[in-house]
Amino acid sequence: MKALLVGVGGFGSGWYRRLRNQYSEVELAVADSDESKRSRFEEDGVPFYTSIAEAIDQEKPDVLLNVTPRHVHKHINQIAFDHKLPVFSEKPIADNYADAKEMVERAEKEGIPYMIAENYRRFPFVRKLKQLLEEGSIGTILTVDGEFYRSTDRPLPDKLDILEELVVHHFDLVRYLTGREVGKVFATYRHQLHIVMDMQAGITATFTCSTRSKGKTTDWSGNWRIEGSEGCLELIDNQIYLTKDGETAHYDDFSDVDAPGAFSEFLQSLEEQREAETSAKDYLRNQALAHYARESIQQGQMVDTSASWGYGPMIVRNYLEAEFGEPGVSHHGKGLTYGKRLFSKEDFDTPIMFMGYCEIPPGSSIGYHGHREDEEVYIILEGTGIMTVNGVQRQVKAGDIVLNKPWWKHGLENNSDEPLRAIIFEVMKKG
Repeated sequence: MKALLVGVGGFGSGWYRRLRNQYSEVELAVADSDESKRSRFEEDGVPFYTSIAEAIDQEKPDVLLNVTPRHVHKHINQIAFDHKLPVFSEKPIADNYADAKEMVERAEKEGIPYMIAENYRRFPFVRKLKQLLEEGSIGTILTVDGEFYRSTDRPLPDKLDILEELVVHHFDLVRYLTGREVGKVFATYRHQLHIVMDMQAGITATFTCSTRSKGKTTDWSGNWRIEGSEGCLELIDNQIYLTKDGETAHYDDFSDVDAPGAFSEFLQSLEEQREAETSAKDYLRNQALAHYARESIQQGQMVDTSASWGYGPMIVRNYLEAEFGEPGVSHHGKGLTYGKRLFSKEDFDTPIMFMGYCEIPPGSSIGYHGHREDEEVYIILEGTGIMTVNGVQRQVKAGDIVLNKPWWKHGLENNSDEPLRAIIFEVMKKG
């Protein structure tokens, strides 16, 4: 494995030392625009370039690590993508959300692995907290409250840059720990940054952040309190407290927690040919939250963030305009029926098997039949007919919705003089 490290400033120097000390199997080359840094790396026997294109041409790396300032991430990544190189990049994805979205879409379209070096979720105590939540230790998550207090003198061109530079990590923790997405966000920023998030599954999350604190500081990952229907989990100064049934358990030894570093995850995902845990596609949702929080502060109102859950186009199919397939006998019924397949199994992320439109001419039927571990729903749009479910018959009409549960038998006959039209969809049991 040969890697090209682009950018050896503050963060880049840290990555250089880490790669040299922890990844001896990785052959390294370096690119940086500062020619004065050349001697330092050549003394280590590491090839140094001021031109990324030349470095790629000469070294032919397998991956590129982008540790440059965020305003040049897009330029560096585009060069890597032009050479079909997998990219491991520091956050944020880009200087702004529009550029970030564009880069992620290109990598997805061209099938180029692209991961962001998110390390907060890699801390052993955070992994343990996630494990306890997944084990149901506090039941259903109800609220999540985080706080971050430190004093930093690092100047930012815009004080709201704190969202992309720092808080993006904590957005990732909220999503990682709950397994849910943020639907709406409201943020204010005067002396401190305050964020309220309305999440999926009815979860409310809050986050308070100050980089000018005069009091006790938190670790970079912050302190968290997660209330559930059966208990409470707290992460305080990198230690976990589980309170349940009036008793509190304390966790401060995480030696048994599997917490591989971000770059290790990147290499493993390449080897296993799968999406990395913090792929840019997923991490884009964190940067979207930073973008929407910025909008909320500027507009002084709550902002809907659900557009960030996916960046594909809206999917609309018209059952009236779709073409019929070949007519046929349905489940050994009478006569011919006509159908349009609107959606197939591959269209869904959930266990829906299909959704179709059906027309049953007068005197024809869908034969009496049964399924296995699935449920099927008939939505009668027009006409009337006889629905048989488990031997019981009932006249159905437009507006009726008939549910057929797993293993139930059912059939539908048009006993009228007009066509019977219905939408039918089938859902497979999870498992």
